[in-house]
Amino acid sequence: MNLRAFCIVTLSLLLTACAAGPERQSDQGRTATISTEQQVQPSSPDIRANQFILVEPLMPSPQRQLEIAQITQLLQEQDLNNEQRAVLLYRRGALYDALGMTTLARVDFNQLLEYRPGMADAYNYIGIHATQGGDYESAFEAFDSVIELDPDHPYVLLNRGIAAYYAGQYELAQVDFADHHYQGQGDAYRVLWLFFADRALNEEHAYQLLEQRKAKLDESWETNLVRLFTGEINAQQLMASTLHDVEDQIVLVERLTEAYFYLGKFEQLNNQNDDAANYFKLALATNLYEFVEHRYAHLELDKLRQQG
Repeated sequence: MNLRAFCIVTLSLLLTACAAGPERQSDQGRTATISTEQQVQPSSPDIRANQFILVEPLMPSPQRQLEIAQITQLLQEQDLNNEQRAVLLYRRGALYDALGMTTLARVDFNQLLEYRPGMADAYNYIGIHATQGGDYESAFEAFDSVIELDPDHPYVLLNRGIAAYYAGQYELAQVDFADHHYQGQGDAYRVLWLFFADRALNEEHAYQLLEQRKAKLDESWETNLVRLFTGEINAQQLMASTLHDVEDQIVLVERLTEAYFYLGKFEQLNNQNDDAANYFKLALATNLYEFVEHRYAHLELDKLRQQG
């Protein structure tokens, strides 16, 4: 088998594993360094109120950049069929997305639909990028296409709910988040996004429901994010918890991206907009582009700016 054929077969296999959604993993080859006002070790039991855990931004993966170059070269071949071109464009678009190059990713996803119009995952990415850009009408159209093509898509309800939430259509967001939560009631992230929509509609009832749903959560680090909103822990305790049982720096970067985003939401809901903005900026500073919390920190900052 020649190199071109090998790459196409390999990318075809990768296609099934690259569903666009809120990813919770990172390349193992990436590293980051912890730094605070004083160096904080993973075993540190607490963090002073005036300290942050900071990490160096993740650097673009050389492996991903090399794969983009290889795919670009393959796409210049004249004898590729439509399916092969669609697979290659999808993979390159996913890589561009992972590197934060959303414009180039959108170009690839829209182009691949000319070769494979029924690819639900492509529409899902298009909807995510439209949401990030504040084009909610296009986002809804894309996510509706996903549901039409693949009603059991694992992330479309979350993603459409997020689009509705940022568009201010809280009733629609609540419906999608509730359906998504029902499919995984032990997932802290599903509980939080449903809480955000609930709170926008009825603040007191939202906290009551949050307490009820918390009881069904899996015992994991993410549950601390919910405990922040129920008042069981404070910001410093949440930050300290990010260091517990951390085996490598990538896990720490992932936890910090999430912790900073939800701390931003917590401060925002308590009308502490300056603190909220700082947390959202810290979430963006990790460069973990694939995470939901990084994707929408920009929108949160835009909302804060509009509030003055």
